[in-house]
Amino acid sequence: MKSIQTTLYLTQKILKGVFLIGIFSGFNFFTELDAVPSKYGSWVGTAVNLGRDAKGDNVSYRGIVVRLNESGNACVVFDGDTMRMAAGWTKGGLKLDGLPFTGGHGRFPSHGGEKVFVTQAVPGWASPKGELADPREDKYSPLGPLSRDWAKFGGLYVHGDRVVLKYTVGKAKVLESPTLMEKDGLSVILRTIRIDGDGQDKTLVLSDVRDGENVTTAYAPERSKQEVKDGLNLLHLPGKKGVTTFQVLYGMSEVQDLKKLSTKPEDLLALTKGGGARWKETVKTKGEVSKEDKAYIIDRLTVPYNNPYGIQMRIGGFDFFKDGRTAAVSTWDGDVWIVRNIDEKLENLEWKRFAAGLHEPLGLKIVDDVIYTVADDQITRFHDLNGDDEADFYENFNNDWDLTSGFHAFCFDLHTDKAGNFYFAFGSPVRSGGRSFERLGRHHGSIIKVSKDGSRLERYATGLRAPNGMGVSPDGQVTSGDNEGTFVPRSPINWITPGSFHGVVDVAEDYKKFKTTPTVRERSNGRPQHLDPSEAPKPLTWLPKGVDNSGGGQVWVTSDRWGPFDKELLHMSYGRSALYLVLKENKGGQMQGGVVKFPLRFTSSCMRARFNPSDGQLYVAGLKGWQTNAGKPGGFDRVRYTGAKVAMPNALRIKLNGVEIGFTSKLDKELAEDTTSYAIRSTNIRWTQGYGSGEQDKKSYEVKTAKLLPGGKTVFLEVPTIGPAHQMEINIDVETAGGDEIVTKIWNTVHIAN
Repeated sequence: MKSIQTTLYLTQKILKGVFLIGIFSGFNFFTELDAVPSKYGSWVGTAVNLGRDAKGDNVSYRGIVVRLNESGNACVVFDGDTMRMAAGWTKGGLKLDGLPFTGGHGRFPSHGGEKVFVTQAVPGWASPKGELADPREDKYSPLGPLSRDWAKFGGLYVHGDRVVLKYTVGKAKVLESPTLMEKDGLSVILRTIRIDGDGQDKTLVLSDVRDGENVTTAYAPERSKQEVKDGLNLLHLPGKKGVTTFQVLYGMSEVQDLKKLSTKPEDLLALTKGGGARWKETVKTKGEVSKEDKAYIIDRLTVPYNNPYGIQMRIGGFDFFKDGRTAAVSTWDGDVWIVRNIDEKLENLEWKRFAAGLHEPLGLKIVDDVIYTVADDQITRFHDLNGDDEADFYENFNNDWDLTSGFHAFCFDLHTDKAGNFYFAFGSPVRSGGRSFERLGRHHGSIIKVSKDGSRLERYATGLRAPNGMGVSPDGQVTSGDNEGTFVPRSPINWITPGSFHGVVDVAEDYKKFKTTPTVRERSNGRPQHLDPSEAPKPLTWLPKGVDNSGGGQVWVTSDRWGPFDKELLHMSYGRSALYLVLKENKGGQMQGGVVKFPLRFTSSCMRARFNPSDGQLYVAGLKGWQTNAGKPGGFDRVRYTGAKVAMPNALRIKLNGVEIGFTSKLDKELAEDTTSYAIRSTNIRWTQGYGSGEQDKKSYEVKTAKLLPGGKTVFLEVPTIGPAHQMEINIDVETAGGDEIVTKIWNTVHIAN
């Protein structure tokens, strides 16, 4: 072992905290934690309230809470926005309040006990120019990550119960791992930091300085310097190229006692190669294959609600690997599981826990057999480094959006286009109770587009409230649903184009230019409330509450083995746990249309859907939260086409004097041309700052004549005054030429009638 050449001792009065910093090299050391982590794993991604300081509420929005012992009463919080070690404690644990933990609205995790140390919401390291002033917005705590040239979170490695954080500071590469040292009645939090320097001086923020009896001491190499400035304990490290490893100790004790627990730093690189499997026990389930005699039936992939790890299986995203027999699912509680043996019979399903700790991952996409998830804090790309079917490196693929602690600002769904760009829907921070919004960042209420390599992020479209799902067609057409509330009078299906606006003025890209007043005070700038109806959005369709009170995602049919709907669009309802065929029409650039329901009953809600590349069938997943009639906490279903005749509408075209309805099968002429086989009515809604909308302008329409057109699959209904109308309902009671009943409804919107 190389000897330490120089030591430097500096002291400063602080409250109940002693910090000892030492530089060591050339020795491998491993501090093993207790082998049984909590059910969430060795870390939890979440926003954390760290208490109030002189500037205001100190919140780590991209918090990574690392467990330091089995009981979880010793933890540190690392902030993925700033690279600061935000707080640490050895008593009291973390109160996992709010979603998804306790279900509480308007709350989020906190630690209200005595902390060994706290760091205010500032950059954890100085900029490449040596600046510590925070360049982000003035409101405390500031939002969003630091610029990439300042510092960037790269992800984290998991090795057993250990966590190794990876990030950059300037061009320097940093690995850092926290542990708990306990000996002779002392409990000390230790940070081992390995920095591969870029030759530039660095300044590390250690903690806040607080008045009290104890002291902080730096044990550092030659030319290092500890300084107290602006209420912060700082450590200045001399510029060096190459690797330096040092430790930071935090404890409630005297300096000499802490020195007894100082150790020679371990080789953190050894913890980045993949550790042993933590979740060795798999769960086997037997699916339910339907024997119903219908065109479309539901097969159920039985979800392991009771599993050895105590995790709720509320599925928020899924996708298939190339073989089609294997899928990955993410859960609201932060897990990713691998599902194997997906075949025709579903008799031997095997579920393997792959990852844990994620911050509400409600979207998952597999690209070239690599799993990506989107959670509130980042898109994660997963790496299994040693082939044991568990993630060893959780790579931050992109986290460039502003994140707050809003309980209702989820990142929903994850898709790619043909060029490989990623898309997800980022909700607005709805207030508890549903009206208006909490603190807004720069990216809320948007469809977010991320480049194929993860290096660039942009707002693709804006004005969304709570879009629990979206879709991207094979040729790149983007769609989304949304949830009724402020500026969303009913749940829509949005036809999205670059830069398009979809209703919520508060989160519009150019909200300052709107005549309509936002609801959030900071964005209304004192203007009196005003509403300009001409600024209202025109979605493809507005859906009545009984049809969809909270939209899910969309999927395009990409299989010719799934009946007569190849290349058509499907819509899912989270609120009504239903699947719909979308009947769309382009009227001079304005999309309009409606939906018709598939007569199916799902295990849980309908949020996500993918077509299996192996069997060509549609798979649907969802979860049970609030505002849904879902049955089970989570569901994973196969919608299988049996080959039987399909009898339902498949097209809708609005004419100047009526409506054309297409069907999948030839119709019985007599019933098709009987005007009493149809009934049409409509209502209008109001786009306002209020929550949802009442209905007005209720109207019934006379069907003067009905004519079956050549080919026998399309009927024209003569209706002299067909629209416009926000919500139209077309009741249909006909039969196919073969005698099969078609008793159904189309719910649609008419923007243009010509």
